[in-house]
Amino acid sequence: MKPRKLLSLARLLLALAATILSLACQQSQSRTADLYQTGAKPVAAPEARVTFLSAGDIMLSRGVERSISKAGDPLSPFKPLSGVLQSTDFNFANLESPISGNDQIIGKGLVFNAHTRDITGLSKYNFKVLNLANNHAMDQRLAGLLSTGKYLDNLGITHMGTGNNLTEAWEPKVITIKGVRVGFVGASYSSVNDGGVARNDYVARIEDTQRLKNAIDKLKTQADFIVVTMHAGVEYTRRPNQGQVDFAHAAIDDGADIVIGAHPHWVQVTEQYKGKYIFYSLGNFIFDQEWSQDTKEGLALKITLLSKDATPLRPSANDPTKAARTTEVEQIELIPVIVEHYSTPRAATDEEAKKILAKIGLTDRILKP
Repeated sequence: MKPRKLLSLARLLLALAATILSLACQQSQSRTADLYQTGAKPVAAPEARVTFLSAGDIMLSRGVERSISKAGDPLSPFKPLSGVLQSTDFNFANLESPISGNDQIIGKGLVFNAHTRDITGLSKYNFKVLNLANNHAMDQRLAGLLSTGKYLDNLGITHMGTGNNLTEAWEPKVITIKGVRVGFVGASYSSVNDGGVARNDYVARIEDTQRLKNAIDKLKTQADFIVVTMHAGVEYTRRPNQGQVDFAHAAIDDGADIVIGAHPHWVQVTEQYKGKYIFYSLGNFIFDQEWSQDTKEGLALKITLLSKDATPLRPSANDPTKAARTTEVEQIELIPVIVEHYSTPRAATDEEAKKILAKIGLTDRILKP
């Protein structure tokens, strides 16, 4: 074949290839336009798993402070569970003792004050989120409530449930792990330790269901998974009271993905409401109530979230350039604990764990929706 004919054939083949490529691109763009705004560039996100531990009440005052002093180590209450605490992406709990900054104040009776040296274990052992809305939030008055937040800020710990005013107290917080945004809202049955009688402008209350709804609505645009926590209920009881049930159901009705409670100092029963888990009370975690077996028992939850592109694929309502995500509970591992030495939780033995779970009507250590 002559060179001129070869050149013409080559040009023809190149033109044909260009046409085929152009048609393929147009089809791809057409499919993309169905899912995303015209001209947007979709960003594919990989599947992600996030694991966090949710624990019950942490109180670093009174008998716990004495136990730490005797051990000469502020990390001592955390060490027996160091493996599980450091195996997660982050940990979450209710902090029951304010941090006034005045270590000369010794917690006694029902008035708590955590010493500044004793809070280092919180950050060391991966507690990145703490609820402060509880009946002991004002034990060191408003100054103590506000200084608690400042000390936690300095440790890089996110906190919610209290503030300079109720707007701050109800401000939801978000922690982002592996690109997955987990939101938190916290509230208490009581503003001070009086059974819920007096109210103030510094502690979020479970009766304020409109503020709860507003906080959850805000999180719907900021978070992929919403955790609501409550400090509520009747102490030393196995079942929730009506206030706990009403708050938990309202939270899920408003859009929460899970509700986790504290305060009763006993592990309380669980519930699935509209397919979402409610743990009414996890009992004690770091506490000094060794006067009964039930107050020495607690339950920690190792929660695994699975986040992935929605099926069928669709654009995110908040950002049409990205795929919508579904972030759901993949599994919850139940970790019963026994609190010893007036301070220190350890993993329950198999026999102890069975007895603890039997008290709340559970047998399986792994829960899956």
